[in-house]
Amino acid sequence: MKNFTYYNPVKLIYGKGSCEEISKQQLIPEDARVMMIYGGGSIKKNGVYEEVKKYVKPVIEFGGIEANPTHETCSKAIALAKENQINFLLAVGGGSVVDGTKYIALGMEHTYSNDTYDIVMKAGQFKYQKAKAQIGVILTLPATGSEMNCGFVISRKSDNMKMAGQDVSVFPKWSIVDPCHSMSLPDNQVRNGIIDSFVHVYEQYIGHYQENPVTDGEAEAVMRTLMKVAPITLKDHYDYQARATFCYAATVALNYSLACGVEQCWGAHMIGHEITAYYGLAHGETLAMTMPGVMRFHKEKNAKKLIQMAQQVFGIPNPKPEDAITATENFFLSIGAKVRLSQWEKGKEFFDQIAQKFDSRPCGVYKDIDSKACLTILNDIY
Repeated sequence: MKNFTYYNPVKLIYGKGSCEEISKQQLIPEDARVMMIYGGGSIKKNGVYEEVKKYVKPVIEFGGIEANPTHETCSKAIALAKENQINFLLAVGGGSVVDGTKYIALGMEHTYSNDTYDIVMKAGQFKYQKAKAQIGVILTLPATGSEMNCGFVISRKSDNMKMAGQDVSVFPKWSIVDPCHSMSLPDNQVRNGIIDSFVHVYEQYIGHYQENPVTDGEAEAVMRTLMKVAPITLKDHYDYQARATFCYAATVALNYSLACGVEQCWGAHMIGHEITAYYGLAHGETLAMTMPGVMRFHKEKNAKKLIQMAQQVFGIPNPKPEDAITATENFFLSIGAKVRLSQWEKGKEFFDQIAQKFDSRPCGVYKDIDSKACLTILNDIY
């Protein structure tokens, strides 16, 4: 097991009717100047907006954060927040809204350059100006775990970039997860959330063998739980126990506890981000393809762990490494996902552009997914 420091200051407030805890626990300081941030407006259709406004009186609201939050839109929110002297950002939505809110908080303090996107483009090359505005979260879509971590992913439309960043100053102060808030979601968003959560666990699980049996057991339990609950919560969105289980599994999948003392991969995510940027597919839709693709690419290097995964997650006796890969694809297919890019009626016209990006930033636990490897994986998942 590798040395590690685990830190997570987020107060997680969980369950039906949890919004009332905003006033009960005085979660927002009396002198706070609140900006309420949300996405395309679904919260005004499903009753969440009205529920939140019972307990929060924002100075100003900002709607329109995209499903893949963009630098361009967030920059408008940064300017508005500065203009109104905002010191508390309330994200009401899914992981994209939460990610955008974290970027906005850092962007409000950014002075390193005239380009706020340097926060992700030049991460590690300069010291972040720490976010001063506190962040609160009311989650409406379980998937990214962003409600309980300090990471975020932001796209830039002008050059098809999609980059990740993280900083401890953007850990939410608190996050409310009421499973009822996600019950009106369409099937495709629920399915994508299940896949995203499953792949989050895999990325922290696959890149090591017997380094930390504690996190191995936890990761395997979360993956088994997601597989068990997926068909139930897709069939009946209003089954509270099933949706509550899914919501909590999605949070645990990326609250960083599964990463303690181990190497991580994230190759499937990095390639998936590029597919989203160039082809416009949702994040979960890309991961249903890239996870099996990266699994096949690393089959020999990860053979022992794939055998363990086949046994402990899928219950396959006397398995071979490829059995875990086949079982993963079958799980995704069973919940209605597509596992090949050609099934989306997309072409190969962007493959070379995507692959070139990996020459300067090879990824994966072995840092062996360069442009050549990326092109191999892209052709494999086509």
